[in-house]
Order: sequence, then structure tokens, then C-alpha cells
Amino acid sequence: MKNLIINNSKNSARRFTVAAIAVSAMLCSFNSSAGAWVGEKGTGYVKLGFSTYSADETHNGSPTFVDFESTSGSIYAEYGLGNKFAIYGSVLNQSYDQDDSATGKTSASGFGDTEIGIRYQWQANPFVLSTSFLVKSPFLYDAEDGLGNDQVDYEAKVLIGKSLNEYGYFGLEFGYRVRQDDPSDEYRYLIEYGFSITEQLYFRTKLDGILSANNSTATPTAIATTAINADNLSNPLEFDAGKLELTTGWTFDKNSALKDYGLELTYTREIYGDNILQGNRFELGFTKVF
Repeated sequence: MKNLIINNSKNSARRFTVAAIAVSAMLCSFNSSAGAWVGEKGTGYVKLGFSTYSADETHNGSPTFVDFESTSGSIYAEYGLGNKFAIYGSVLNQSYDQDDSATGKTSASGFGDTEIGIRYQWQANPFVLSTSFLVKSPFLYDAEDGLGNDQVDYEAKVLIGKSLNEYGYFGLEFGYRVRQDDPSDEYRYLIEYGFSITEQLYFRTKLDGILSANNSTATPTAIATTAINADNLSNPLEFDAGKLELTTGWTFDKNSALKDYGLELTYTREIYGDNILQGNRFELGFTKVF
């Protein structure tokens, strides 16, 4: 439903509200804030995702790295507060096994970092402009679990969205994440384009990037020797990354019992970066607009 509504953005206010929430969710990345659109009070979006990830090589990372495998479940939710505000958040549950010739084989499972944020939409025309503030918290796991960096992060972001009517939509995001303790702060950016193939079938592609601020509090020697965190090889201390995401989605017919529900299949791969794993991630997502 969401893409069809966006492509007909001059329709009724109710339809535009549903489109706003849905496009916001389409613009969200795993463990990232949502897109620029903000829905009206009481409207919302939920996505439940199940994914697998496998990597046996890195982008200029640890020479001792052998293999990393993980499965995970995630949930993202967004809710309109009214007055152009929305709250959103995500939580991840991960199970991983990794092999490194220097540190050996390790594994862990459990909840990872939790993110919660608030977004405000400043304008809707000639393009959507919003700002957001997000807090990432490690309260669901212990440091020794290796499921995160065990610290609180803060992120501010500017988000832009534009409907292209029958040609789809695009989104841009630019932000800065302050990371406490050892990991470097991060510049974050996102470029996205999506369009409807049919009334119910849609496609989107996204480049989701992170650029290290190179201000880690770890010593230069520690950064050089542990560029990829030994506790979790997918969770580096200081890194650059560019991930390409390809998604095909399906929304059920508006006259069916499953209206407002949808399915998504997403493929993600790190196409460039430094001190980061390079692997393949597949996710099946179940979505609900309300």
C-alpha cells in the first residue's frame, strides 16, 4: 500500500498519513533511525525481521580473521505523537559463532543494543525535512557477552525525503553519532531510492554509510592490533563502511483480511570500507501499518 499511496500523494489526508508512516519505515535501516516522513498522531508502523549473516573476508581488517556466522531477530516500531513528532525504536537479538586464528573460536547469543529516538518534521513541501535524536543503550546485555560495545551512544541527524510521484521517491540522511569509551565517533549518511512495480509490489535500494571520526580513545597500538573487536568480529572499534541494500516488498490487497500487512526480502552487503567484515546478509521482514 505504501508505495501506491506515495505515488498518488495528492489523495486524501488519511491516505497520505498511511503513506508517511510507511515510507518512514521503508527508509529505516537495521539499527538506524527512520526516514523523514512523520505520520499523524496514533498512526504507526512495526517491522519484525529475521536474518542470517555470513562473512569469510574483510575490508582491510584483521589478518587473522577466519569466519563469522550469525542469525538474528529484530523489531522496529514507530508511533506518531502528533504535532509533527514521532518516536521510534529498535531492538536486536543475535546469535553468532566466529573464528579467528589469534583469539580462537567464540560464540554468544542474546539481546544486543537497544535504540530509541524522536523525530520532528519541519516541513512537507517542496520536500520533507526532519531532524531526529537517538540514544543507543546496552542495558539488555553484559559487557562480557560480546553483543555490543557496552556503552551509551547519542546521534543527531538531518533527514530529507521527496516523493517523485509515479517515479517513486528518494531519501537522504546525514548525521553524527557520539560514541563513549573506546569506539570512534561516526559520521553517518544514507542515500535511498524506491518505486512501485505494481500496486502491491515495490523495490528499493539504499547505500547506508558510516565514516569514522578517527577519535577513538583506544591507543594507536590497540586500534592497529584490534581493529576488529575480538569480542565480536562484526563490532569494530574504529571503521568505515558502505553497505548496499536491495529490498523487494509486497503489501497485501487493501480489500483482503491482511490489509496493512506486508512482506519484505532484503539482501545487504558491505561494498566498501575499512576494518569491517565483508559478507552477505539476508532478511525476511513482516510489516504492519496502522
